[in-house]
Amino acid sequence: MLTIDGLISGIDTEAIIDGLLNIQQTQIDRLGIRRQELQARKAAYDSLDVQLATFQSIADRLARSHNSVFFDRSVAVSEESALLVSAENEAALGTYQITVDELARAHQVASQGFADTDATITEGTLTLQVGAGDAVTITIDSTNNTLQGLADAINDADAGLSATTVSDGTASRLLLTANETGLANEIQITNNLGATAGLATQPTFDLGNPVQAAADAEIRLGSGPGAITVAHATNTITDVIEGVTLDLLAADAGKPIQVKVTNSTESASATIHDFVDSFNGIMNYSDELVRYNPETDQAGLLNGDRAITDIQNDLRAAVLDVVPDLSPTANRLSVLGISLNDQGRLAINEGRLQDALSGRIDGISANDLRSLFSFDASSTHNGVEFLLDGFRPQAGVSSYSVDITQVAERATILGDTPLAASTTFTALDNTLDLTVDGVDISITLAIGTYTPQELVSLLESEINSSSELNGRTVSATLDGSGQLQLTSNAYGSSSQVTILGGTATTLLGLSSNPTDFGQNVAGSFTVNGVTEAASGNGRILSGLVNNQYTAGLKALVTLAAGDLVAGPEAEVTVTTGLATQWGQLTRSITNIESGDIAAVQEGYEIRLRTLDETITRQEELFARQRDDLVAQFVALESAISELQTTSSFLAAQLTGLQQLRPNVSR
Repeated sequence: MLTIDGLISGIDTEAIIDGLLNIQQTQIDRLGIRRQELQARKAAYDSLDVQLATFQSIADRLARSHNSVFFDRSVAVSEESALLVSAENEAALGTYQITVDELARAHQVASQGFADTDATITEGTLTLQVGAGDAVTITIDSTNNTLQGLADAINDADAGLSATTVSDGTASRLLLTANETGLANEIQITNNLGATAGLATQPTFDLGNPVQAAADAEIRLGSGPGAITVAHATNTITDVIEGVTLDLLAADAGKPIQVKVTNSTESASATIHDFVDSFNGIMNYSDELVRYNPETDQAGLLNGDRAITDIQNDLRAAVLDVVPDLSPTANRLSVLGISLNDQGRLAINEGRLQDALSGRIDGISANDLRSLFSFDASSTHNGVEFLLDGFRPQAGVSSYSVDITQVAERATILGDTPLAASTTFTALDNTLDLTVDGVDISITLAIGTYTPQELVSLLESEINSSSELNGRTVSATLDGSGQLQLTSNAYGSSSQVTILGGTATTLLGLSSNPTDFGQNVAGSFTVNGVTEAASGNGRILSGLVNNQYTAGLKALVTLAAGDLVAGPEAEVTVTTGLATQWGQLTRSITNIESGDIAAVQEGYEIRLRTLDETITRQEELFARQRDDLVAQFVALESAISELQTTSSFLAAQLTGLQQLRPNVSR
């Protein structure tokens, strides 16, 4: 940049240039201030967006249909050193007396004593099996023929048990422990290690005298003549009291333990308070942004901004809304003692809130409170249940008709002939090859003699314990004629049972190699007089993705064929609770692509970009004008300098002439 200091002319040229450009600089400064204001307003909306996101997360907690905060449970146990109890949401309420008669134990057997863990053992094979699990054969050779080598080989084999060496002070033993507790998990050993010879000793295990006998846990529910005795393979029991998990720690047949499962209001109360605090926080913040004080003539940062006042009004309207399909006694926030005060803030009547949450108000249950806040559905037939996760109905739609034309079916095969009164399997006729739900497996039935009922139990156990099935299961039963019936426990087209062959097919009455496949549920939905197609997958009926009203809707259909009627089998009414509505509202406001805040922020972004472009142009113009003025003053200084030089020259000439005049006269 050119500069000039006015040393020649004596003029303060920098001050003159700054004065001439003062108007342009003032304009640029004002644009900068305007830019700061726009950034502050945009930042205010960013902060509001964060607060709305918090409000939305709280609304989502209140809106949960499953694991609703209004169904939280608390548990009191009279003897926690013997029994730990936890309860899921919606667990059965009540007081229960439980006696732990026996703890489940894992089977443990030990070898005879050895001098130490490096003692040499004989070579050969050792086959281990735990319960009905797969038999695993361990090979002992010169690389692992020590007591510790045997322990390591067993642990590496994943045989359903662990091996460790223990010392009784005089000798080392190999201790085998089943990984799972219970009578069904006893250790079985086929010992084909060589006989003791020389320095090598054959390890032997006394199965008849275990270190610890396998045992099932046993508890009693109640104490009277009708007390219920429950045996379980593990010390964690989940199927005695609905939704309640019992962890057994100590057994004492003479010490009943009292377990009390009650409704807990803590989580619901805390969430309600969080909701009220979040709403009031948003209102306080937005009021501060739009305020105006006529006495001081001071205005908030967003005073006059319609977008933020619209958001306030929408939120206030939402919290004052009612759920039309609910009872008038439980369809608005006032049910919980929540009201909007004169300042537009929510206030809580704490006594009313606790009474409502604790079920002390007639006509208001936990179900009513869940429906008040959540997205819920009720069906006229318990065989049709809407799966609500991820689906939200269109505005004004609350009723759906469900017409089922085909119920879901499981694959079922039936034997050709009734089972014999007694069936004996030998090594020549005890294998069966079959396909279950698309997976081919082969099983071997234990050699022995079985009644028909024992046989179906054995067959079901052997099939379902196959590791290849990866959780797929079948049910084995006898039909009314005594014929074997195998049914896949899966529903739909993926359900399959096919007999491929094997040496046991004749004894099982399956010589014809029967096969069967299941069927998917089929049907349609009708909404506002419009029938929309649906697709079935097992028992799940889903609206097609292009449907106007039911895209994404899923219904679990557990109807039997005999339940089908002409026309709809069920009418389902959907209620969109308050918290669900709040979540929808805040999502529409904060949506990063189409939300109200996104639209405002986009406007600020455009204005900031335009302002930046204007500032850049003004700064460029300012620089050019300054350069022009500097250039002009440089020219002025140069001209003055030239004049001064000429003046000096002329003065010198004149002086010279004056000096010549006397000589000329003489």
